[in-house]
Amino acid sequence: MRVSALNIAHLKLATFLGLLGLVLNIYPIPLFANVQLILGNAAVVIVAILLGPWYALFTALFTATGLMLAWSSAHVYLVFLLEALWLGFARRRDFPILYASICYWLLLGLPLMGLYLWLITGMPTYHIPFTTVKQAFNGIFYTTLGELCVVALPSLWHLKDKLVNHTRRTMSAQLSYLFILITTISLLTSSLVFNHYFMDKQQVLINQNLNDTGISLGHATETYISTNTRTIASIGKFISVSGLPFEQWQLVLDSVQGLTPSFTTMFIANEDGDIVAGSPLEKLNQVKLLPQKVNVLDRDYFIQAFIHHNTFVSPVFIGRGLGKDIIIAISAPIFKEESKTAIGIVEGSLDLSYFSNIDKQNQHHETQSIILLDEKKNIVYASERLGLQPLTPFNYVTGSTEYRTRLQLMNINQEDTETPEYIYAHHKLKNGWHLYVVEPFVPLLTLAQEQYTKTIVLLLLSMVGAIIIAKAISRLTTTPLALLAQHFSQKKDGSINEEKFEHELLDNSTPKEIYSLYESLEANQQALLSYQLELEDKVKQRTMDLEIANRKLKDMAERDSLTNLYNRRYTEKQFLKIQDLCERGQDAIAVVLLDLDFFKKVNDTYGHLAGDECLRVMAEVLTSHFKRDVDLLCRYGGEEFVLILPMCNTLKVEQHLNGFREKLASVVITNPADQVTFSVTVSIGAIIADAAYSSTLEVWLKQADENLYKAKEQGRNCVICTLVTV
Repeated sequence: MRVSALNIAHLKLATFLGLLGLVLNIYPIPLFANVQLILGNAAVVIVAILLGPWYALFTALFTATGLMLAWSSAHVYLVFLLEALWLGFARRRDFPILYASICYWLLLGLPLMGLYLWLITGMPTYHIPFTTVKQAFNGIFYTTLGELCVVALPSLWHLKDKLVNHTRRTMSAQLSYLFILITTISLLTSSLVFNHYFMDKQQVLINQNLNDTGISLGHATETYISTNTRTIASIGKFISVSGLPFEQWQLVLDSVQGLTPSFTTMFIANEDGDIVAGSPLEKLNQVKLLPQKVNVLDRDYFIQAFIHHNTFVSPVFIGRGLGKDIIIAISAPIFKEESKTAIGIVEGSLDLSYFSNIDKQNQHHETQSIILLDEKKNIVYASERLGLQPLTPFNYVTGSTEYRTRLQLMNINQEDTETPEYIYAHHKLKNGWHLYVVEPFVPLLTLAQEQYTKTIVLLLLSMVGAIIIAKAISRLTTTPLALLAQHFSQKKDGSINEEKFEHELLDNSTPKEIYSLYESLEANQQALLSYQLELEDKVKQRTMDLEIANRKLKDMAERDSLTNLYNRRYTEKQFLKIQDLCERGQDAIAVVLLDLDFFKKVNDTYGHLAGDECLRVMAEVLTSHFKRDVDLLCRYGGEEFVLILPMCNTLKVEQHLNGFREKLASVVITNPADQVTFSVTVSIGAIIADAAYSSTLEVWLKQADENLYKAKEQGRNCVICTLVTV
């Protein structure tokens, strides 16, 4: 495969666009979740269109590095460098860039992204479709944006040595493609805006539902706890006020247990922590049969109620005595009648199945789950689908640096990944407990994926529609224009078509402007035919006259009438050819500026006829001294002369100029008016350089003029010559 020679201007453009793309890609525009709009890759598309695959690959190295800094993922080099080459080679084969981008993402981009995310990153399978689809969406977006930038910036149209189409496209094809580009960017932009607001609305609704559920379930939980706390407190107060003996405490518990199903077990312990009454009775009988007496003296609920005289709600713990289930104990003190001396406590083990009931009664139970924590952040209850065990600490990670949402995000089972598992709302209850309402994040991602997938499908359908519409417009506009151009164009022999234009497309449905053009062309055709014969005769006569006049004008235009040397205009025109020829042969050029010393004094002293004679003598000496055919001798203006000495010997130029200076100084000039003789001298400034020094004569003359000025400062009648290296 042949790689074209490096073009410095193209390399600078590719570098500039690459750096611009790098900066843009470091700061991608966040949309929803891990969707980020990257615009920097449009620079790669621009370079691929203008300069081809290798410059596009060079630019992609910069833009991919920007994404690497932003995402810390090595896949960007594989996916986007390959995309740059794909688009560049497609451009070389005149394949439209937008279609090439769609083909790339369908055939290579999506499979590569999916394999990388699955095999390398370990991303959950349910996240991979969304991540790949949104990247394809993004790729088509910045490709369309890049191509529209090329269309919209006239400075890029005239880029020297840029890629051009091998075959000229029809106006119909160009119109169709431009229509598709505009349709694509409009659809993608509108879908981005719509998807943004749609997903924002969904997030607001989800957040509102979670908070409403949290408030409702939190209120139910608080009511459940407070109601049963008051029940236990009432039992303790009733026994204290009534002064019932120990023997009747069992009857009280049996009565309350039958009326209050919120407690799985209840018991009364005496001042020593021994259980003296319990309900249900069968569990109390089981406790009495134990070889060792059950004592609760060390339990928090006993200490808080008996010693501190508080009605107490415990954290979740494993019970003992009447049962070994996971429980929450509510306890209250029992006082001796008419005194503040505690004689025991009453305790109820709260029925935790209640939380399962309120969880199931939640109207969003199918999607939402709840996690209830005590004040020590231990799990009191968690929805079964979460797989969390009661009494264990609740470990989770909130937030995500890679996912942008309006929602609070949480990971429970996969704490070491950035991929969120749940959306959540948190409520702190009045008793210090915490309630989390969670909902899986995946359905929201799936919804976003469906939106982007529908957009791409709609885009493809819109392209088909755009092609059909463009073809219809073309039939009304471009087809008649093409037929008119074909009919009214000259024949191969240069003659005008004399036939009248007739075609079925030229009817009342033809646009007014095109029909007016047809009428104008038809009228002009007839006029041209009438003038053609007349002009042919006149052209023959004028051609002969012009040939004679041109020969005279050429001499007048190229030479100075006084000295017969070339004039300034011819010299400037001829210099371009000389410089180009010498540059190809890598030869040197000497540009010499000569100025007669004190020429004004000659005119003032001897008269203008003497001045003219002085200029003629100067020209004769120049002609006799510089005899090579390639040397160009010019009267540049007034008493100034210019010599252009191509393919010169740089070591002998100055010597040759000094020879001329000495020869001129030795010539005796006779004034035609009075036959008085005099002589003149000349100051010379010269520059010798490789032809590549500059293609503009003014640049050479500027340096020669500076040397001429130095020659005059040094007393005139001398040569100052500079050798310039490029």
